[in-house]
Amino acid sequence: MSKPLSMEDLTVKFHSNRAGVYRGETTIWQAPEGSLYRVVQRLDPAEFEIATLVPTGWITLLALHKEADGVADQDEAMNRWLDIQNLPPTSSSDWVAEPRTEA
Repeated sequence: MSKPLSMEDLTVKFHSNRAGVYRGETTIWQAPEGSLYRVVQRLDPAEFEIATLVPTGWITLLALHKEADGVADQDEAMNRWLDIQNLPPTSSSDWVAEPRTEA
């Protein structure tokens, strides 16, 4: 099993602080294995969108609201995503569906 990612493992590849209603502030990080993660901070509504790059484009992983989720900045938003990825398994994650049988 690989080591969980932390902010120290990520390298900032791009940062734009041109904040606006339609073009939010953007930061892109690269993980050691090459994966790219992007956090866009939008002003209206005040939210952070975390995405990853796949062959077909950016795919949204999580959206956090600045006030409701208590996220102050892009680093904190990315840290939240990493925390979610590092949660310990629970009994519900071990659940296996039983095969359906016709009555």
